[in-house]
Amino acid sequence: MPSTTIARALETGQPVRLHAEDGEVLVARILSFDDDEIRFTVITSSRPERYAVCDSTGFRRAWHEIERAVLVSTRKQR
Repeated sequence: MPSTTIARALETGQPVRLHAEDGEVLVARILSFDDDEIRFTVITSSRPERYAVCDSTGFRRAWHEIERAVLVSTRKQR
Protein backbone atom coordinates (compact mmCIF):
# COMPACT_ATOMS: atom_id res chain seq x y z
CA MET A 1 0.00 0.00 0.00
CA PRO A 2 2.45 2.68 -1.17
CA SER A 3 1.71 6.19 0.06
CA THR A 4 2.16 9.44 -1.80
CA THR A 5 4.41 10.68 1.02
CA ILE A 6 6.83 7.78 0.55
CA ALA A 7 6.73 8.19 -3.24
CA ARG A 8 7.51 11.90 -2.93
CA ALA A 9 10.36 11.22 -0.47
CA LEU A 10 11.89 8.77 -2.94
CA GLU A 11 11.40 11.14 -5.87
CA THR A 12 12.90 14.21 -4.16
CA GLY A 13 15.42 12.55 -1.84
CA GLN A 14 13.81 14.39 1.05
CA PRO A 15 14.00 12.64 4.45
CA VAL A 16 10.82 11.20 5.89
CA ARG A 17 9.81 10.60 9.51
CA LEU A 18 8.34 7.13 9.91
CA HIS A 19 6.17 6.19 12.88
CA ALA A 20 6.12 2.41 13.35
CA GLU A 21 3.42 0.39 15.06
CA ASP A 22 5.91 -0.74 17.73
CA GLY A 23 6.43 2.87 18.88
CA GLU A 24 9.69 3.51 17.05
CA VAL A 25 10.07 6.85 15.30
CA LEU A 26 12.83 7.22 12.76
CA VAL A 27 14.02 9.65 10.14
CA ALA A 28 15.06 7.93 6.95
CA ARG A 29 15.85 8.30 3.28
CA ILE A 30 13.76 6.05 1.09
CA LEU A 31 15.76 3.81 -1.26
CA SER A 32 12.84 1.96 -2.82
CA PHE A 33 9.41 0.53 -2.15
CA ASP A 34 7.00 -1.94 -3.64
CA ASP A 35 3.56 -3.25 -2.76
CA ASP A 36 4.93 -5.21 0.21
CA GLU A 37 7.66 -3.14 1.85
CA ILE A 38 9.78 0.00 2.12
CA ARG A 39 13.59 -0.07 1.91
CA PHE A 40 15.42 2.83 3.56
CA THR A 41 18.59 4.11 5.21
CA VAL A 42 18.30 5.45 8.73
CA ILE A 43 19.40 8.98 9.58
CA THR A 44 18.25 8.83 13.21
CA SER A 45 16.00 6.63 15.30
CA SER A 46 14.37 6.47 18.70
CA ARG A 47 15.88 2.95 18.85
CA PRO A 48 19.39 3.38 17.44
CA GLU A 49 20.52 -0.03 18.72
CA ARG A 50 18.55 -1.58 15.85
CA TYR A 51 20.81 0.15 13.34
CA ALA A 52 24.22 -0.18 15.00
CA VAL A 53 25.67 -1.90 11.95
CA CYS A 54 25.79 0.11 8.73
CA ASP A 55 23.91 -1.68 5.98
CA SER A 56 24.56 -0.28 2.51
CA THR A 57 21.60 -2.22 1.09
CA GLY A 58 19.19 -0.52 3.47
CA PHE A 59 16.71 -1.72 6.05
CA ARG A 60 13.23 -3.01 5.34
CA ARG A 61 9.83 -2.56 6.94
CA ALA A 62 6.53 -4.00 5.76
CA TRP A 63 3.79 -1.48 5.00
CA HIS A 64 1.60 -2.81 7.80
CA GLU A 65 4.36 -1.86 10.30
CA ILE A 66 4.21 1.84 9.36
CA GLU A 67 1.45 3.86 11.00
CA ARG A 68 2.40 7.26 9.62
CA ALA A 69 4.91 8.90 7.28
CA VAL A 70 5.67 12.63 7.25
CA LEU A 71 8.11 14.50 5.02
CA VAL A 72 10.81 16.29 7.02
CA SER A 73 11.11 19.94 6.07
CA THR A 74 14.45 21.67 6.24
CA ARG A 75 14.54 24.87 8.22
CA LYS A 76 16.48 27.82 6.95
CA GLN A 77 18.95 29.18 9.45
CA ARG A 78 18.79 32.85 10.34
